[in-house]
Amino acid sequence: MKILVSVLGNIRTIPMNLYVPRTLEAMGHEVSVFDSGIQGIIPGLLKKFSSRRNLIQFMDKKTLGAVERYKPDLFLAIYGVNHSMELIDKVKAMGIPAVCWWLNDPFQFERSTERAAQFDFYFTNSSGILGEYYKRGIKNAHYLPVGVYPPVHRRLHSLEKKYDVSFSGDWCVPREKVLGSVAEDFGLSIFGPWKKKLKKSSALKKSIVKNGFFMTEEMVGVFNRSKVVLNVHSWLEKFEFGINPRLFEASGCGAFQICDWKQEIPKLYEEDKEIILYRTVAELKEKLAYYLPREKERTKIADNALKRSLECHTYEHRMKEMLEVCGL
Repeated sequence: MKILVSVLGNIRTIPMNLYVPRTLEAMGHEVSVFDSGIQGIIPGLLKKFSSRRNLIQFMDKKTLGAVERYKPDLFLAIYGVNHSMELIDKVKAMGIPAVCWWLNDPFQFERSTERAAQFDFYFTNSSGILGEYYKRGIKNAHYLPVGVYPPVHRRLHSLEKKYDVSFSGDWCVPREKVLGSVAEDFGLSIFGPWKKKLKKSSALKKSIVKNGFFMTEEMVGVFNRSKVVLNVHSWLEKFEFGINPRLFEASGCGAFQICDWKQEIPKLYEEDKEIILYRTVAELKEKLAYYLPREKERTKIADNALKRSLECHTYEHRMKEMLEVCGL
């Protein structure tokens, strides 16, 4: 099957831009990648457009040209934010199924609903938000979390444990609260753009190992060097559902992970056997105190998580499920 994958190439922190096309190719499909990232079209060109609407129209023209040249059997957009409803209608009118994989639920649900109904199939990373889509009359929504890309997310046996507790990700208020409490009692290493967001007096500054964004291979190295990988969803205090990519990426590296509870997680990884979950900061600190000195228990749980990831949660599993739902 010929598949045109539209990606936001200007946002370098979206690894799915790489994982999805390469996985589809490995499955035997013919794939062409189209960059719909408007920030990277031509330096300085953005200034020539009087509005975002005009810019989207420009991108629609480029996208439609790519579709007409390639003549795909399927149009798959990662996020799909730079495609107008008119463009999707034109793709569908050509007899090409239009599919979108939206990965920013639940925290950008309202933005998602602006175009969700326009696609033939719309996939979200949160099962807990599906009911809200249905309430809006969006019946084409389906749950599909991200996963593990084994060529990248892997165990590196040559690396020794260097960090007691590591956190990799961007700053937000809920994360600062959790990490600030953890740092009071445990050795914490932070990787991400935190320094400018913290107050000058913040004790967390001394926990920052790498300030700024990091590439995927760097993150894999951190996971492999950590006794505990701490996962804190940015929507910690707002939603009890929705899962981030870090859940799978850390597990796919054979890391021991402690993550804040979300309703989807126990259906993906068995609690206390493949992943450790916490619901309060006090519970998190209790579990850190218990597991940090118990290497054998950590290793067993990490091994189980890695096994589960490779058996159930790779991008190949996700792409097969997506195509099956689409009847392809």
